[in-house]
Parts: sequence; C-alpha cells; structure tokens
Amino acid sequence: MITDTLVFSEWATTELHKSRQRLYDLYAIREYNTSDEFKKNVQLFSKQFKRECILAKSIFIQNKIKNSSNVIKTTWNIINQETGRVTPRTNDIKLDVDNKSITSAFEVATAFETFFTNIPVSTTKSLKSSPDTALSLLKFNVPECNDTFKFRHVSSSDVIKAFKLLNNKKTNDLWGISVNVVKSLIDIIAPDLSFIFNNCIDCGVFPDLMKHSKLVPLFKSGSTTDPSNFRPISVLPTLSKIFEKLILNQLLHFFNKNDLLHGQQFGFTRGRSTTDAGVELVKNIFEAWESRDALGVFCDLSKAFDCVQHETLIRKLHHYGIRGIALDLMISYLNDRIQKVDVNGKRSNG
Repeated sequence: MITDTLVFSEWATTELHKSRQRLYDLYAIREYNTSDEFKKNVQLFSKQFKRECILAKSIFIQNKIKNSSNVIKTTWNIINQETGRVTPRTNDIKLDVDNKSITSAFEVATAFETFFTNIPVSTTKSLKSSPDTALSLLKFNVPECNDTFKFRHVSSSDVIKAFKLLNNKKTNDLWGISVNVVKSLIDIIAPDLSFIFNNCIDCGVFPDLMKHSKLVPLFKSGSTTDPSNFRPISVLPTLSKIFEKLILNQLLHFFNKNDLLHGQQFGFTRGRSTTDAGVELVKNIFEAWESRDALGVFCDLSKAFDCVQHETLIRKLHHYGIRGIALDLMISYLNDRIQKVDVNGKRSNG
C-alpha cells in the first residue's frame, strides 16, 4: 500500500491513478491466487509503481518550489509537511508564566511582549563587552574610512524598483497594509513616497509610524506553554520596507566602493549567502582533515541580533564613514521602536 504525507491526488498523474487501481486489483486477486509466479508479478508491479510515484512526487515538489514566490517558505512548508511537524496556531497558544496559566489572547500577547522585550536585557547582562572595547578592536583591524557617506535623494523610479524586489505577501503589517496591496498602487504613490523619503534623508529622521512593527510568536519546539520555545517573527511596516531597501542599497554601494567589508563576510552581501559560507567551511575542513593539522571550535551566539548594543553599532558606523545627517538617520531608525505582539487579532499595548 502506498502512503505519504502529501495528498496522492496533488502530485499523481492520470497514469499513476490507473496504476494504483490496478495494484489494488492485483492485491485483491492475490487473496485467492497464491501461486509463486503471480506473487512475483505483483511484487514487480508494486516496485515499479513505487518508483514511478517517487519520480512523480519529486517532479511535483521541484516545480512547486521553482514556481513559488517565496522559495524558502515553500521549502520549509514541504519539509514540515513531510516530517509531520505541526506548528500550533497562535489562537491556540496557552502559556504558563510564574506558575499561572494564561489563556486569553490579550494576556498571552502581553506575556510574550514582556518576555521578548526582556531577552536583550537579560542576555547582554552576562556579556563582558563595551563600546570602547569593540571600537578599539575595530581600529586595530580596520583603518578609519576617510570618505564620508551621504545619502542621495531617491526618485520615483527608485522607489518602484526597490518595492518590486519585495516578495509578494498577503500578510498585513500593524497598520493593516500588505505588500500585495501596495504593489497594486506603487506606480501612483511612488512620487509621494519619494518626497517623504527625501525629506527624511535631508532631516536625518526616520518616521515614527514606520518604526511600529507587529510581532507574531512562532513555535519552535518543546513545551507549547513555555514562551522561550517561541521565536518572534517581526512584520515590519510595508512602507518602511521600501525605505529600508533604498537605504541598504546606498550603504552597500558605499561599503563596497571603499572595500569596508571583510573578504569572509557572507551574510547580507550582494552575490553571497550563508550557503556560500557553509561551502567554504566544508572545503576548509576537508583540506585541514587531509593535512591533519586542524581543530574546529564552533560557537553559537545565542540571540546574536538582540545582543548588539546600539552605541557600539553607531560608533562603528561613524568609523566606517557614516557621519553627520546620515548617521542621525541611522540613530533615528534604531531609537524609539515600538513592537506589539499579535495573538489571534489581539495585540499587546507595546
């Protein structure tokens, strides 16, 4: 009998449906035809059918991933479906906090907000680091950039081009706006957005309403009542994503022009990814293994992004040439951010 997690009718061809019915018929006949030759023929047909199923399913999955607008999400959905992993819906979440059971959506959202907000505080307390130490290390390894970065004005076409690079998503941000909705209007609102963004660039201020994000708790593993077993998925304001993309493009151009990124920097660099880092690591391991002269030490930086101190980041940006109004814009972007946790439509106060 053929069983699998993906529904048979999703990927099976017409011929496979016919073959499956033929196999069922052979199984029924085998109940009263017990000859060795007939059993052998049934086994051969069954093996051939399974091979055809594997091939058809493989082709279906490949095409599903290839034609997806979000390859990573689709891939993980298939993996979770195939492995039987079930992620609880946010409206089913119940938490145990301080020996108290929390069930209402608003209270759950509030509990998550408290937990997620305290993570950076509790994590950084155990770190023996300071902005002075970080900057001293940076100066020792990287000369201060003499060139000073300045944001240039963006045009309507820049806004349209940047927005069309965003993945199509129906997910609403905190203001009820989705990428799909804005994409249908982008040609109309692009001139107004470019006007707003250019004023922000001139003043060095990132709009407050673009710093309001929605957090959705996503279950990882373990007990579903423990908030530490959830990770926050941040849904940024849709209009903020456009401005951020424009800012990033200009910063990357400046960093690449001045050769400020390390040669082994793989994440967040154009033309490279963490996959390339993995390939490079495996290559080095094999070379070292053959030379018999290496020892690997792997460090997991827990809550790495949460541990970044804003003062350290700002001083590093200044070292790299991000100064004046451009640095003011980056500081404004980092400060006074508001996050509200959303659980079944109920949101924490932020």
